[in-house]
Amino acid sequence: MRLPFIDRIMTMTDMQDKLFGSSGALEALSRIDTDIKSTLSKYGNPPDRSLPADFDTLARAIVGQQVSRAAASSIWGKMEQAGMTSSSVICEMAAEDLRNLGLSLRKAEYIIGIAQEVQTGTLDFSLLNKMSGEEVHERLIQIRGVGSWTAENYRLFALADMDAWPSNDIALQEGMRRLKSLDERPGPKEMDILAEKWKPYRGAGALVLWHLYGIIVRKATLSDI
Repeated sequence: MRLPFIDRIMTMTDMQDKLFGSSGALEALSRIDTDIKSTLSKYGNPPDRSLPADFDTLARAIVGQQVSRAAASSIWGKMEQAGMTSSSVICEMAAEDLRNLGLSLRKAEYIIGIAQEVQTGTLDFSLLNKMSGEEVHERLIQIRGVGSWTAENYRLFALADMDAWPSNDIALQEGMRRLKSLDERPGPKEMDILAEKWKPYRGAGALVLWHLYGIIVRKATLSDI
């Protein structure tokens, strides 16, 4: 049953509010960049990809580093079946226990380390929401195993930071190539230059690029996304 208008507003996520609410990041970005405007007109708005601001989201980002989405989902599914997804459980595990579920030794060590930081109170996710985007980035990359890509994805998906910008993401780079009709896929530095005028809406731009990539490159349909 379709929700009444007022209920739909009350259940709007932070990401939806920032994309479509009074701040209107997508609308503002469309005024800045006509290529963005044309893409949204042709393919529609990007989906809500918001995630909880918690250990689960950060751990899943570690699992997903440098592997396909299908591989990451398979590994996380095995962890869920084994009851090894909460920080209270993982902090007591040995790396070999997680390796048996498909993680590399290094990733197992990273996730255990993050779980231990959460359990000791060294890492407090509730405090991240009170920091600036740059402060969140700097805090997260202090954690072993968390690089710029992971930190920026956490900013965007967990904190709905509309200026988060994971410029070293391959799908984003390919999306930018398609958006700007470039001969070659841009690298991180060129991505930063191309997105400079998008500030402070680069996160919204990233969502549009992923949306474009999903439809054109992965051949997903609008209903799939």
